[in-house]
Amino acid sequence: MYYQSIMNQRRASSGICCIALCLVFLSLSACSLYSDSRPLDWEAPRHPFMAPNGRSNTHNDAYMTDSYAIGGPVDDAISLTFADMNRICITIGFDEQGRIRTLCTGADSRRAVYLMNPVTLEIIDSYELPAGTDRGAAGAGYFYLDHLDRMIVPTTNKHIYRFRVSGSPPKFQIETDYDLTSLPDPAQIMSALPDWSGRIWFVTQEGLAGTVAEGSPPNTIALTHMAGSVEVGEEIHNSFAVDETGGVYVVSNYALYRLDADKNGTPMVTWRQEYDRGTRQKPGQFSQGSGTTPTLIGKEYVAITDNAEPRMNVLVYKRQRNVTGNRLVCQVPVFTDGASATENSLIVSGNSIFVENNYGYTKAVDFIGNLSEPGLARIDFSPDGQYRIMWNSNEVIPSVVSKYSSLTGLVYTYTKDLEGWYFTGLSGETGARVFRKKTGGDLIRYNNHYSAISIGPDGSAYVGTVGGIIRLAP
Repeated sequence: MYYQSIMNQRRASSGICCIALCLVFLSLSACSLYSDSRPLDWEAPRHPFMAPNGRSNTHNDAYMTDSYAIGGPVDDAISLTFADMNRICITIGFDEQGRIRTLCTGADSRRAVYLMNPVTLEIIDSYELPAGTDRGAAGAGYFYLDHLDRMIVPTTNKHIYRFRVSGSPPKFQIETDYDLTSLPDPAQIMSALPDWSGRIWFVTQEGLAGTVAEGSPPNTIALTHMAGSVEVGEEIHNSFAVDETGGVYVVSNYALYRLDADKNGTPMVTWRQEYDRGTRQKPGQFSQGSGTTPTLIGKEYVAITDNAEPRMNVLVYKRQRNVTGNRLVCQVPVFTDGASATENSLIVSGNSIFVENNYGYTKAVDFIGNLSEPGLARIDFSPDGQYRIMWNSNEVIPSVVSKYSSLTGLVYTYTKDLEGWYFTGLSGETGARVFRKKTGGDLIRYNNHYSAISIGPDGSAYVGTVGGIIRLAP
């Protein structure tokens, strides 16, 4: 009955919130309204030590905007190609030749990097990585391509490999092995990224943030806080963002941090901002805390979500080293009471922030016949801290890392109903569904399970699923 109710609700509307719902959202916001929704020049700059924006990592660029300047499909006239790999590929990047570089993990926790033909999805080469001990996210999804087309990959055995591809036929070769075995056990490396000077940073699930150089042991700092006389260790379950001022922005399950390196490359806490982590780990999340990788907006702001009750909030902070007044600029509650959570980064393009609802998603093996709570919202942001919720969609988006194209004006997402899974395009302006293409039935193999949508150089879209990779070519 519950799922039938959701389906009836979706059939009764075009996926846009009614005016009354928007007014409820606005009245509960701690921020004042504004009416100017003109685009602002807040696109992410190109990182000097990463591949061009849109090709470098899960969230597209160093600011983690999840936005593209190139376009993807614009209607449902799409041809589908499925690479049956029996492994899920969370991040799909593209090298200078337009070939796919990806990291994929199987149900047996075995991991490998792949070089693939972007049209046929033929595997050109692969390299088996150390297997994991479980199906956790560490060493299973995050990597980045650098400015020299090399693939930097955290492993499950406390190493970070830098791969180059060379030869005829092309083969993966480890060019550099960054040794982090001096880290205390356990140390599950979640992600690695370079700062603007080229120094490689990493974070671990156990709450360590650090830097590493070739041939040297890592420099680390533990993210902790005091609860009375007890030191509480914090956890990190997401990637992080970096900017041109040297800032490294990390969210733990308690607080948002800005870190900077001292002259020796040792991480330091520049500021720490606690948020409302709620009272529980909500269904669809990896921890009790924010599910977002921090997203940078323009030159001044950084945005995350919290884990508050009854509703999750989108939070925007000033990110400079020192600020006058409150660092928190604004917080906006989203979705419905008792049913709001996200485990994906915010999307930012111009002055718009897009946030999706993953509340109710479970493991892929038991999600057949189930739906998560609906919701994708657009919030427009003004430089003086004012907000307006422009629309709220009722699409069901269980766990995908959705993307936005400023060229097509579409939000690309991956939706579900009781019949199956769909690659879906929504209008960024209104939230209305523009097209929907079914990729497969309500089966495990079509479940994206936290993977990202990627747009290739030729305008094709790609979705990693439990069964492999789906290419959607216009």
